[in-house]
Amino acid sequence: MKCYLLVLSFLCTIMVKSQTVNDTWSVRFSNAMIHRYSPTINALTSKGWEYSNTIITHGMEKVYNNVTDSVKYLNYIKSYVDAYVNASGVISATVNSLDRTHPGISCLFLYEKTGLAKYQTAATTLRNIYVGASATYPKTATGNIFWHKNNGSYNDIILIDGIYMLHPFLAKYGKMFSDNAAIDTAVNQTLFIYNQLYDNTKKLIKHAWNPTKTQAWANATTGNSSEVWSRGMGWYCMALVDILKSVPASHPKRGQLLTALTNLATGIQNYQDPATGLWYQVVDRGTGLAGNYLETSGSAMFVYTIKTAVDSGWISNSFLPVAQNGWNYLKNTANLKIDVYSDGYPRINDFAPAMSVQTSAANYVQVSLQPVDCPGTAHPHGYGAILMAASVMEFPFSLVTLPVRFTSFSARKSGTDVFLSWENNDDTEVRTYEVQRSLNGTDFTDIAAIASDRSGKYNVTDYTASGNKLYYRIKAVSLNERTTLSPVVFISTSQMSSFQALPNPVLNQQLSISATGLPKGEYVVKMFNPAGIIQVSKKNVVGNENQFAGTMELPDLPKGVYILMMESPGIRKSQTVLVQ
Repeated sequence: MKCYLLVLSFLCTIMVKSQTVNDTWSVRFSNAMIHRYSPTINALTSKGWEYSNTIITHGMEKVYNNVTDSVKYLNYIKSYVDAYVNASGVISATVNSLDRTHPGISCLFLYEKTGLAKYQTAATTLRNIYVGASATYPKTATGNIFWHKNNGSYNDIILIDGIYMLHPFLAKYGKMFSDNAAIDTAVNQTLFIYNQLYDNTKKLIKHAWNPTKTQAWANATTGNSSEVWSRGMGWYCMALVDILKSVPASHPKRGQLLTALTNLATGIQNYQDPATGLWYQVVDRGTGLAGNYLETSGSAMFVYTIKTAVDSGWISNSFLPVAQNGWNYLKNTANLKIDVYSDGYPRINDFAPAMSVQTSAANYVQVSLQPVDCPGTAHPHGYGAILMAASVMEFPFSLVTLPVRFTSFSARKSGTDVFLSWENNDDTEVRTYEVQRSLNGTDFTDIAAIASDRSGKYNVTDYTASGNKLYYRIKAVSLNERTTLSPVVFISTSQMSSFQALPNPVLNQQLSISATGLPKGEYVVKMFNPAGIIQVSKKNVVGNENQFAGTMELPDLPKGVYILMMESPGIRKSQTVLVQ
């Protein structure tokens, strides 16, 4: 693995340079998932459309973004989501809890990587359960905070776990689709729970809140639970840094999120076990609580939180040894938190099984809730946590975005061939453009590769095109092996007259436009605002096959309904387009 890391010491430099991608725990655990649990991660959990599965696929996303042999990871994630999301984006599962909303984060990832509208549709369905005029999910009377579950047994019960299950998804959805309401919902609820459950004397956060004070664990005055559970706080802290990735610098409450992060990072630092660098199951009780143990999943989550926050410049670099010490102990197989199972793939040990709120510290370490290993249990939490920690400790470039923005991508028929052309404003870090084709818009294969010449303008002809409908996309591969996908465009051999723009609503200020059944010639595509004023205009050519497919970059438009029109003398086709 070619490495450009700035490291703290000569010893660390030698260690990193000698490591290869295949040696990383990120890759080894991801490969173990695929090897052990087929056809999807649900073979382990049997939880269906639920967070137990997507904490694994979300961790695997990080591997996909950082290694060259990435297709198998994308396909594994996609196979899971496609088992529940049909071609129209309909989710075949009941979403009656925050836990069952977490798969939305994988929908957003797949939309980013494939451009397929069904993943945006599924994500929007999940968003609308909680945000907007059609939102019906129940909330507390105080603070308007979502119940953790809407199944009749969790009324007015709020767990900090739930912040991770929903709010990073809402924040990222808001960033991707310019949805301020989704971002505000994530920020407001995350801060309310922080203010409700934060213990300023210890700089830690308690596990749960019951405003009606009907639960046995609820304090009679505050409704708060009494203990700081390692993984519960870990979920919340990971949510906090992931939400911050999506909240704009101009947001009026961003400063409050950063203050919460700094305070909790201080608590994490203060309660780190000095001998191992890990954290106890009941974080602030240490060895003073009989049966308390150093818990793997919460420890890995704290490592992810601290390293992400330091890398992002949100907290001081002085916190970096906290993450490094924790990771060093976790990854050392001599400590048996990670070891090799009988199948030759790694196993994760000593993490808490799934649990709800307990009435006392002693109950968090009772016999039935002692730590488990996997393989050996159906609980995936240790896997998910270690993948997240590994993603930031082993791939320090994971926060860097490849500077690729496809400003145009078009396809047009020329006889029996398809002519493809694309432009990129800045491809100085691109090594290769891989041209990919699909017959169904889902399964893509490489048909050509073009080395970057730094011109920003490229074209290629597909001489082997065949089929009633063909889909194309471009994969840009950077010098450090990171990848970015263009929008998908398609060509149809059908002569039925049509004009279509996708995605609708608009995503990332780009539209993929297709038209068929048009006479050969030059056309102009225009977008009008509700007042009839042209917002953008672009010329396109329809060739001998009477069709066109291409992309159109839009300016930053206000929300509303727009008219997209394609015209030439005597011919005009139009469609309404929603900008959210």
